[in-house]
Amino acid sequence: MGTSPATSLKPTAKNTMVDPLSLSIAAAAAIVGGAVRGYAGFAGPMIMLPAMTILFGPVSAVTTVLLVDLVGNLVLVPSSARDVSWRVAIPLILGSVVCMPFGGYLLLVADPSIMKQAIIYAIIAISMVMLFGWRYQRALGRGALFGVGVISGGFLSAAYIGAIAPIFLYAGPEPASNSRANTIMWAFVSSAILCVGFVVGGVITETELLRAAILAPFYLAAIFAGSRLYLGIDETLFRRTVLLILIGGSIVGIAFF
Repeated sequence: MGTSPATSLKPTAKNTMVDPLSLSIAAAAAIVGGAVRGYAGFAGPMIMLPAMTILFGPVSAVTTVLLVDLVGNLVLVPSSARDVSWRVAIPLILGSVVCMPFGGYLLLVADPSIMKQAIIYAIIAISMVMLFGWRYQRALGRGALFGVGVISGGFLSAAYIGAIAPIFLYAGPEPASNSRANTIMWAFVSSAILCVGFVVGGVITETELLRAAILAPFYLAAIFAGSRLYLGIDETLFRRTVLLILIGGSIVGIAFF
């Protein structure tokens, strides 16, 4: 049986892995995402996912971004460890761990486009409210933080959109430096656990490992540059910039998903 032109031209995981144009576009996305990740402490995956989903498909894109971002976390954790509030980070992480298996299951069986659209619209709505000055004045208790972790873990493992936890952290009364450090620690532990689950489930293949190895140096260099921008910045300006990053990244996500 012959092969149609459309079928013969359709990119496969193998040829997009080594195609110079695809890798160049992915590297550009990694540079932009890394700069944002180094500055804000999160949102790098949100920047990378639209382009990589188009290039590699949704599941392969999520696993590639997971691996690249996990390497980036290794750079950010040491410099932010002194500002972490474990009262906040521990229940947040535990809640995420509880819900990750369910989110990972949704990644494989549900329509990823519908899930991403729903999450992205929610992120835009909450970010807009915060941009106009809303913040809660009392620190969240352990139960509330655990609940935020549950929601965040589900969204993270289902669509690798890790913006829910940062939204709640940056909306609280803690200093921005603590919120950034808590976000980085939550992202590091959650991503590491998610990565183990993907390895056990056979989701991560040699294709994603090789692709991540190529893209990680671009991401790390951009993280270093973004981290330098964070130093000494006014806290109010930093919070507003983070919210604008969330809104901008979400709009990009809507355009591509």
